[in-house]
Amino acid sequence: MPTDWHPAQIEIQYANEDIAKLPLEIISNINERFDCCIDQNGVALLMENEKLWNAIKVLKDKGIRVRFVTALNEGNISFCRQMMRCGEVFHNDKIKGNFQIADGISYLCYIIENEGKITERQQLFHTNTKSFVDIQQYLFDNLCNNATPAKEKIKEIGRGTRSEFADTINEPAEIRKIVTNLLMSARDEILLLFSTAHSFYRAKYGGMLNLLSQVPKDVSVKVLIQAGDDVAKDIIQEELRQSHGQLHVQYITKPLQTKIVTLVVDQATSVAIEVNDDAKKTFEEASGSAIYSNSELTVSSCISIFETLWIRSEFDKQNKIKQAYFQMFKGLELKDEFYSRRWSSEQQKEK
Repeated sequence: MPTDWHPAQIEIQYANEDIAKLPLEIISNINERFDCCIDQNGVALLMENEKLWNAIKVLKDKGIRVRFVTALNEGNISFCRQMMRCGEVFHNDKIKGNFQIADGISYLCYIIENEGKITERQQLFHTNTKSFVDIQQYLFDNLCNNATPAKEKIKEIGRGTRSEFADTINEPAEIRKIVTNLLMSARDEILLLFSTAHSFYRAKYGGMLNLLSQVPKDVSVKVLIQAGDDVAKDIIQEELRQSHGQLHVQYITKPLQTKIVTLVVDQATSVAIEVNDDAKKTFEEASGSAIYSNSELTVSSCISIFETLWIRSEFDKQNKIKQAYFQMFKGLELKDEFYSRRWSSEQQKEK
């Protein structure tokens, strides 16, 4: 039910007046966009307000654009990941205070007096005064434009937990352990490249691919496999069908010069495993050394190779569809035919 307020009205409510009711009412009536500026302490508080958070979570499904600007740090990463599922999230170190703007016409601000003290009191400031809301919208847009996407900030924090490294691992058991830990730590994206079909099957029957079923369903998983045989592709597709909800598979038709298995997680860490003998049946027998790294240069290189091969596989798939289409008409003796219509006026003349 819409709020019965007149233009240019300002309202201040206190905690004992159930200040959660007004935001819920405004959010439920949003039509186009919802902008939320929230400081590093307010992120957890937002999640704790179950009714308010549930109302925000459904906005994206309604086609409403949702943007959050916050000060992202190690302590609130898990909360920010949840926000990323609901809309665009940006990091800005200069964030102070908490406010929301609905459809560019309604402004809400949470004010805490005597924060951290026994006499702490929360207030809610609301206005739909156009000139004031326009200024706050301008402020929010500037914060967004000068912010870092949350995904990049999370990668930066991840690299900061350990100094940059590029380790060579020679023991297959240690390589397997690293791959397992990386897969289970994924929060945003997994990129997997198998340069041969045999390397894929070794990973599957060795149990490593079964871990994908334990990866959160909102994590994007892309798998590239070299498989020129259509039968092999169908078998692999069936094998992966139930592995993960967000799994996407592409195939490389031409053999790669280097036999390697590459894993990139969250665009922050990579492991590239050399295949010494592709004829071997087990991972331990076939694998050579591996490069395990969080170096930006190494990880970016792995991502670049993966994306190049992914695009190439897309082109190959499109070309195959075109060839199949034209093959349908091959051998058919299609004749040029001429059709004419005799108009009624002509028929009358002949009579």
